Parts: sequence; structure tokens; C-alpha cells
Amino acid sequence: MEENIEKNKSFSFGCIEATRKYAKKLSFDTIFNRFKKKGDKLSNLVSGLVTHKMHFSKSINDASDWLNEPHIRQEFNLNENVPKTFYRTLETVGCHEKSILTLLQNRILELYPLKNTDSNMDWSSIVLYGSKAELGEYGYSRDHRPDKKQITFGVSQFRSPINIPFALSIEKGNVPDKIHFEKTFKRTVKALNPESLIIVDRGANTKNVKSLIRSYKHHYLCAASLSSKNDLWIKSFEKTLIVEEKDGKKIWCQKSKDGEEYSYLFLSEKLYEDMMNRKRRHASKAALEGARLEQKLTSGRKQKAKKTNLLSFIAEVKVNLQKKLSKLSTEELAEQIFRDGINGREGYFLLKSSKNLTEVEALAYYRSRDTIEKLIDSLKNTIRIKPVRVWTDNAIKGAIIIGFLGVV
Repeated sequence: MEENIEKNKSFSFGCIEATRKYAKKLSFDTIFNRFKKKGDKLSNLVSGLVTHKMHFSKSINDASDWLNEPHIRQEFNLNENVPKTFYRTLETVGCHEKSILTLLQNRILELYPLKNTDSNMDWSSIVLYGSKAELGEYGYSRDHRPDKKQITFGVSQFRSPINIPFALSIEKGNVPDKIHFEKTFKRTVKALNPESLIIVDRGANTKNVKSLIRSYKHHYLCAASLSSKNDLWIKSFEKTLIVEEKDGKKIWCQKSKDGEEYSYLFLSEKLYEDMMNRKRRHASKAALEGARLEQKLTSGRKQKAKKTNLLSFIAEVKVNLQKKLSKLSTEELAEQIFRDGINGREGYFLLKSSKNLTEVEALAYYRSRDTIEKLIDSLKNTIRIKPVRVWTDNAIKGAIIIGFLGVV
């Protein structure tokens, strides 16, 4: 006699329960259901997609297969749906991107009435598969795929120890940080208390960015690139104020004021050693490449022209070795390259602020930016919003918002 055995279904419940908890806390019903009246609630569809993104981070088709399993549908109170339903979900979320993000930000501020709203801001890009979306453009690729179109996004996050992301902006792939800043900032500024400090990297260190921040009565703290203009200050730098000593390595600082802006020039022993070691490795690598090149050029064999792929065209580069370099040994050449690469700025870095911070505060606040860098890394490599494989602007925005909800 055949024995009837009931098949048991087991599945990971952690991400489901976490999403359910925060969907309730963030009022997904209130935020999303106003944008969809028929069929399954938009909040339930979004919760399912967020859970899938956190747990599997695969395609919408894979999400559809998973969310259509009876025991999963029961958890999210969903009917059986075709993949097109979930693509439409992304379209709907993306279509109402601004309203949804505003409602989400308002809810976060209701939950966490903060006295200190100092904020980190940062930007990145993700590869886009497909060519139909207007958001897709060629630009500086953080993913090292200049052959692919991309989109850019910006995130704002309350400074440590709060570390809550609360604003998101999405732009075309060719929009640089200094231009993208305005859109991210205007979505950020509504959440800020007066005289908040905005902390950005050197990519957004421009007069327009600083003026915009100050026009809203907020302050900025940003990194600035060192140039020959700073060489006189570097030459006269005095190691009088130690702002940090860790593992036997010191960091000194000198502060100056120019008009309404404060500058903080730091000298780090660890950074000096790291930069010098990096330059020495680069010099050794370049010298070895030079030796290999000399061997090829003097071997008598016909060499093929070196070709470099530059997106839409091919450029041929013909190489000749300087005669004076051919007289040096590999070690001598490496030392020559190393010495030529030293500019006297090794170990130094510069911060600028409109707020009169102490030297210790300036260093500590800027270092707090590492939390937003980790957030963006989590978005791209843990939640894995990259690469984007949907084909319309609204679906792209919807897909990024789903990923953003996974880290809020």
C-alpha cells in the first residue's frame, strides 16, 4: 500500500520577518497603496520585491517565480501573478518616485525626531543593460565598464552615530557629482535642522555647491585637492598640533581662515608611508615595462601597433623609447621614475569648511563619511542593485528604490 507523505516546504524566514517589521514601522500601506487601487496592494508587492532583493537579489523573473510559490504568497497576502505584474510594480513605484521618497522621508522624521541632522552625501553609478532608457548615458564608470551606458544616483544619510539613509536621487549616467549635487541636496534640505553640516567628498567641492549650501543657511565640510597653490603652505607647515596618534603614527594639522572659509591642512605619517610605497611600486612596475619594451624594440622583430579601445573608436599608439632611458638599468630607471614622481605633497590632505570646527572635529566629521561609502557599497554589492536590467526610466527608478528600501 502506498503511503501518502505530505511534502513539507521550508524557507528562510529572516528577511520576510525583517521586511514585514519595517514595512509596518515605515507605514508602507500609507506610502504605497494610494498609487494602486485594483488587485494586490502595492505595499504587499513592494514588500515581496524588497524581501527577494535582500535575500536573493536576482532578476524580476526569478522574483516572480519565488513570490508565486503558495507558501510565499501566503506570507505576503498576494494572488498568483505573472512576471509582468512585478515589472508594472517597478513602473508604478518609479512613476511616483518623488512622492514616494518624500513620504518615506517624512515617516523617517516622524519616527526619529533628531536634534543633530548633520548629513553625509555621496554619489555613484551603476551599469545599465539596454539602450532604450533616456537615463542611460556613457559617463565616468565607477564599475570600470566605460563600454556600457549607466545611470548615476545620490544618497543622503544622517551622520554617525545615526547612519539612517533618508534621501535618494537618480540622474543620467553622464551627470557629474558637482551637477547631481543640487538634486540630491534639495531632497535632503527638507529634513535638516538649521545650521546643519553637509559633508561631501572632493567631487562636489565647487563654488556653486558651497554657495547653494550656504544660501540655505547650512554649512559644508569637504575635501579639496592639493595643487601647486598649496606648496608654500606645505613648505612652512609646522608639526605643532597633533590631532591623532594611533599605532605610533601621528597626524598633525594647521588651520587657517580665508574670508568665511576655514582650511585644515593635515599631515599623516601613515598616509605618507602609503603614498611613498605606492609610488615606489608604480615606479618599479613602470621600469619593468620599460625594460620589456626596450627588449621588444631592439629585438629586430616587427612589432604590431598597440591598440587601445576608446568606446566608439580605435586609436593607434606608436611607442618609441627615450634614448637616455635605455642607458639606465632597470633599478636605476625605477629610482629615476620614483624621484620624478615625488612632489612634496605626499602625506598631506586638505579639508575646507564654512563652520569654525576644531582640527579634531574636522578630521572626525570627515572620517564619518565612511558610513555612506559602506552604504553605497552595500547597495551595489550586497543588495546588488547593479546592473540594472529593466528598460524604461520609471522601471529603473523603481528598481533602485526597491534596493534603497532594503538598506533604510
